[in-house]
Amino acid sequence: MRHKIFQTVLFITISLVVHSQSLQSWTWDTYKMKFKAPDNLVVQKNDATVYEATNSAMALDIYPRKGENLTYDGMKNAIIKWANDLNLYYNSVNSDGNSQPIYLENINGYWGCAIDGSKNDFPATVMLIVDPDHPDISFYIWISYAKEYYHDAVSVLKSFTPM
Repeated sequence: MRHKIFQTVLFITISLVVHSQSLQSWTWDTYKMKFKAPDNLVVQKNDATVYEATNSAMALDIYPRKGENLTYDGMKNAIIKWANDLNLYYNSVNSDGNSQPIYLENINGYWGCAIDGSKNDFPATVMLIVDPDHPDISFYIWISYAKEYYHDAVSVLKSFTPM
């Protein structure tokens, strides 16, 4: 019996390690933002208009927009429009039973909303965040990932922090 328990624990541990990426801290100095992302992301573009990075399991894009000064209702409308423009497939109620967009009251000082869905058979999430101290800049975040990297994607999305 102990042998079976040990095998099960070992299998679960190996599965988690195999389907987990090593996350490191990244900064986007232009917008005084930090976040965690896989250490093997390759930055495709990093300027004042976009931050794009990918690896074989994940794509992460951040698009800042100035001058929107969005309220929460404005954020909901903007994220729904963006999700539709991207042809993101999603249900109005996600797999956790929460209605979408999902309200994000406090992500390390940011507030916003998100929609979980899929595109081209890959899970994807769009998130819109605003620093309440600087409401003139909105950040539109796109992350798509291989299904087995769901936990890494959640960690990335929860890591955004103003500097």
